[in-house]
Amino acid sequence: MGIFKGGKTKLVVAGLCALLLLGVLLWWREGVGGLSGERRRDPPAQFSIFYTCDTRGHIEPCGCTSGMAGGISRRRTHLLQDGPEDYLLVDAGDVTAGPRAWEVLELEYILKGYALMGYHAVNIGYRELSLGLEGLNRIKERYPRLISANVVGPEDQLVCDPYVVVELSNGYRCAILGIVDDQIDVSGIGAGIRILEPREAIAALLPELKTKADYLVLLAFTDEIGMRALAQQFFEIDVIVGGRVQQASADPLRENRSVIVFSTDQGKAVGRLDITPQKQDTWEYRNRFATLDDSVTKDLQITALIEEYKGQLKEREFHPLRDDREGLSSIAATRSKNADRYVGAESCRECHTKTYEGWLESKHAHAFATLVEQGHQYNPRCLKCHTVGYMASDGYLNQRLTAHLSNVSCGSCHGRRDLHVKQFRSGEVPDTRPLTKLVRCETCHDKDNSPDFDREHFWEEIAHGMF
Repeated sequence: MGIFKGGKTKLVVAGLCALLLLGVLLWWREGVGGLSGERRRDPPAQFSIFYTCDTRGHIEPCGCTSGMAGGISRRRTHLLQDGPEDYLLVDAGDVTAGPRAWEVLELEYILKGYALMGYHAVNIGYRELSLGLEGLNRIKERYPRLISANVVGPEDQLVCDPYVVVELSNGYRCAILGIVDDQIDVSGIGAGIRILEPREAIAALLPELKTKADYLVLLAFTDEIGMRALAQQFFEIDVIVGGRVQQASADPLRENRSVIVFSTDQGKAVGRLDITPQKQDTWEYRNRFATLDDSVTKDLQITALIEEYKGQLKEREFHPLRDDREGLSSIAATRSKNADRYVGAESCRECHTKTYEGWLESKHAHAFATLVEQGHQYNPRCLKCHTVGYMASDGYLNQRLTAHLSNVSCGSCHGRRDLHVKQFRSGEVPDTRPLTKLVRCETCHDKDNSPDFDREHFWEEIAHGMF
């Protein structure tokens, strides 16, 4: 009897030892990298992270030149064609161009497009901070996938959800957490919000995330140094998707137990990080980019959304103001009769006939027509380069009131010349200085809108003298 009892005891002890060993092995397996201690499922055979950043309000290419890349309609086409069964779709921040009314409208429509595409999370970047508490709250009500773990209101309450958890097809859970760098000039932050230290915000949420997710993706609107520092401090982070960089990452970077990727350039490309589990709890990562050039067809649903946005621009007819070089924007449009003003090319025709006729043959004389062809004749981003004096108090407003200031004409380079015309017609000695402001062609002919622009070469096409 005693031998029987002893044998039974040995069996119980052996069974307990086996269970303990199994527990240790499971702890070791689940604790290497990522969120440890609470994993319940194995990852799928492969899953992917599609990522964007730095769209900066570019809802579609403006069409100034052929071959322009980008646009959310092409983005959706690409995602529908290239989407695997298991994936995350995220944006690391700077979706908007800024806080002006027309930029906020543009943001709203971009986020409507994001909703159609099925974005899982959109992080707050520097430019979203400019919206302030009121603006962010309005956006959040319409688009609940906006996240940030360290943007807070006046009573330190989080403005948005700090993270989302996405469950893949086999139940594997991926947490997407968002932070923005706190090293920002306070003048860029809108009213009612402040930025917590990112590391403290992440550390505070990790215990909670360990109980809810198997894999952690951090959307970090910070530079490469900042991303690497976060990876060094938090081994629990599997992948960091970043922004606030000068160029996109070609190969994924490895730091501590994290993999880092990042993108930029006004939404012209979509990044894709393929993640494949390997033996001994290691991962294989492959990173690549797809450029959204004009070979990618436009998605019809998003195109309809963009046309609706253009209709809103026409209906609201925004008239933003700026501080121009002459310092006259703050003066009312009904200025004194003696004040200098912008004039149309027709005012110069009488004396500068040869120059006027040469201008008529140039592309500058048809700059507004190119906007009409693309439906952007109400878009402030385009009007500033396709009209004269746009955003100044006496500059272009619309075709009904200021059609004479449409196109790129004399005032675009020579500034306000109303006094020059009046002096000449009254018999006075006119001011004949050819330039009244500094002109830099590259302000409009930049690398995005005129990638092949060469000042010396293009000047030959518009060269003109006094008459």
